Amino acid sequence: GRNNFPQANNPYDPAANKGPCSFDRRHNFNVAGTYAFPESSALGPISRGWAVGTVVTALSGEPFTPNIGSRDRSGQDTGSLRADCLAAPIYDFTNPDGFITNAAQAFGTPGTGQLGSCGRNSARLPGLAQWDVNILKSFHLSGSARIEARWEIFNILNRVNFGLPISTNVRSGAFATIGSTPDVDAGNPVIAQGGPRAMQWAVKVIF
Repeated sequence: GRNNFPQANNPYDPAANKGPCSFDRRHNFNVAGTYAFPESSALGPISRGWAVGTVVTALSGEPFTPNIGSRDRSGQDTGSLRADCLAAPIYDFTNPDGFITNAAQAFGTPGTGQLGSCGRNSARLPGLAQWDVNILKSFHLSGSARIEARWEIFNILNRVNFGLPISTNVRSGAFATIGSTPDVDAGNPVIAQGGPRAMQWAVKVIF
């Protein structure tokens, strides 16, 4: 599913191997900001050194190529044969049990001796959206030295983000079903981007 297909399935039809790169995200929105609270004369030193920061990320999904697995019906010793694309896929990216709702109608198995008609990276995976917040308090020590205490909240809204599909093989019962989250796929559960809401404390000494 997610690879760059360095070898064309059909060297006589190079256009069939054209398509989005495997890391293409059509929409990639990131915004970050920090607000330092002004010191209050009424509260005195307790109000000094406070700040809040935020990071908002919204990404559309990467592409993948629907296939029929390693069963080569073309007779050309192709490692992974593409599926036939019969109709436009209908997506429901809120459903981990099948984010392509019309998979049975949208994809098929090529006939014997035939290559699949699906283009390279012709389907899409779910995207990602996450809002992170951090609250910071700075304590002055002496000279330029200070201690910075930070409370970080990742995915504060606890939005569910879906990772990679269990299978991109249209013949599999697990086709277009999700079995992980992006943080697990990245090898860093919970703290990596795309996981459930998580919090952590951090203290930094700056001098």
